[in-house]
Amino acid sequence: MSGTGNVHDKLFDGGAPLRLVRSLGLVKPDQPLVARRALLAVLIGWLPPAVLAAGYLLISADESAKTFFPDYGFHARFLVAVPALIFAEADCIPRLGKIAGQFADTGLIAGTDTARFHAAVSSTGKLLNSIIDEVVTIVLAYLVVLILAVYISPDLLASWQSPDGLRLSPAGWWHALVSLPLLLVLLFGWLWRLALWARFLFLVSRLDLQLIAGHPDRVGGLRFVSTSLLGFRLISVALGAIVAGAVANGEMHRGKQPIDFRNLVIGLLVFLLLLFAGPLTVFLKKLRETKIRGVFEYGALAAAVGTEFEGKWLRQKSVDGTSLEVPDFSATTDLYSVAANVYAMREVPFTLKDLIGPIVISALFPLLPAALLAIPIKVIIQALTKLLF
Repeated sequence: MSGTGNVHDKLFDGGAPLRLVRSLGLVKPDQPLVARRALLAVLIGWLPPAVLAAGYLLISADESAKTFFPDYGFHARFLVAVPALIFAEADCIPRLGKIAGQFADTGLIAGTDTARFHAAVSSTGKLLNSIIDEVVTIVLAYLVVLILAVYISPDLLASWQSPDGLRLSPAGWWHALVSLPLLLVLLFGWLWRLALWARFLFLVSRLDLQLIAGHPDRVGGLRFVSTSLLGFRLISVALGAIVAGAVANGEMHRGKQPIDFRNLVIGLLVFLLLLFAGPLTVFLKKLRETKIRGVFEYGALAAAVGTEFEGKWLRQKSVDGTSLEVPDFSATTDLYSVAANVYAMREVPFTLKDLIGPIVISALFPLLPAALLAIPIKVIIQALTKLLF
């Protein structure tokens, strides 16, 4: 990628909570240290409630503290979802930045729209790195916790959080004041980054893009935009893990079956598809206009060449060995191949295959253990025995 593209590589490298962790020295230039930060997040979000629940059990001999250990929802949120959201930064942020730079590097931006493109880049960076964004994210996280505290009765909480249904345990207080806000800040930070990503694509779609109707990617040269979907796979895993934890708790503690959660799982997949693939549909109008223009222009050219070709070769009465050496055949074939790309153009820069792996499978993967929990261990052992012996 050229130097121009490198300017945009860090376009989405900011926002909550990255700004805060940078100010604390947890992230160094060109060193995201995601593994260290993910471990730190687990030590902050998961370990203290575990220690407090175990300590409460030893000190008070309150059996309710034991419910912490089979709380699959809590473990899924803070041992899987939180680390996945942090690791996603190293996977997704550079990818989005390179896509932004690709618009300029490949000549898709017309010279007259260069200033508008740079304005879109500049405004995106300012909005993402605004201190107001970080403050609002943190305030919003605690506001959600406050709303949950007001509208959710303590007797609906897990026993380890509220042993008597009236007050919170020490582990419950840590979960409410530290662990849950930590998860919400990460989630809201990603939602804001994705909102700015959608805004950036919308602004670019309003420019006079130099799309090529006969481009081999069959989306006018915009195929690279669909690579953003790969960057969202860990976010899909994180949200899938949150749902998987709720499903596992329902199965193990309330006697529900996996089929009882089908609407929740379907809702998750629809939400993820809209969240990640939805922004790419902003190019639909441009691609449709490019295809219509290409059908007329390439169609006319193909017709003219075809008429000339048939007039020369189908009406002559003799063909000798030198005829195969004439470039007419290969030139006509090449033109028709390019014209076929035009007729096969899609109106969105992604395919169904692009959605299945990074989004659908990634979101469903954490649900696999939850589905296996509904199967008796005896049945699993018998199936494995038949496979091995």
